[in-house]
Amino acid sequence: MICTSIKKLDHFLNGSIKEGIILDIFGASATGKTQLAMQICVNALQDGRKILFQDTTGGFRPERMLEIMKFRDMNPNLLDKVTVGRITNTSEQIQYLSKIKKIEDFSLIVVDNITDLFSFEYSSGKNFLEKNILFMNYMHELSLTAFCYKIPIVITNMIRKKDDLDVENLDKSISMFTHMKIKLRKNGNRYVGEVIPSFLQKQEFSYFITAKGLTDAS
Repeated sequence: MICTSIKKLDHFLNGSIKEGIILDIFGASATGKTQLAMQICVNALQDGRKILFQDTTGGFRPERMLEIMKFRDMNPNLLDKVTVGRITNTSEQIQYLSKIKKIEDFSLIVVDNITDLFSFEYSSGKNFLEKNILFMNYMHELSLTAFCYKIPIVITNMIRKKDDLDVENLDKSISMFTHMKIKLRKNGNRYVGEVIPSFLQKQEFSYFITAKGLTDAS
């Protein structure tokens, strides 16, 4: 079990991110999606876990993780436990998990910006069906990986405009395989997150983006 270090969010998650699930973090640009994923990685490193971080955009910045670790007085050599896979096309992304010979060695997998390459390579309308089929097959394999190896998988995703509304990219295809979602947004001068699904009431939390990571705004 891995916490997020945002107290209210961890409360909504019943204490931590459970093993064997896919957690989807999505929202607009600059709302802290990748930073929250990195913060979860740092928490996993504190427990001595090994991590596979798949980067589809070239946005992985080890210095950002080191900055968060410095505030916690963590040994910077712990970063050696993070294996970074730079993914440059959808074929690599689909095949990447099968290339890991000892996937059981990892206790956390992160896929940063999971739909970006699919949207780029299959941008025309005539490729819509092919894109969705490929992406759903990929998500199916991810969900099997989480289930079979009993490890959490954290993914990040972007949003797009649809009829003047902000919707998650490939939302219908991705929602079939995700167990929990965290939507991040900026509301005026503050950042707000929402945990989905919320069965009883709206589960929202406010947060700051600081040098030490994402922190409670209470």
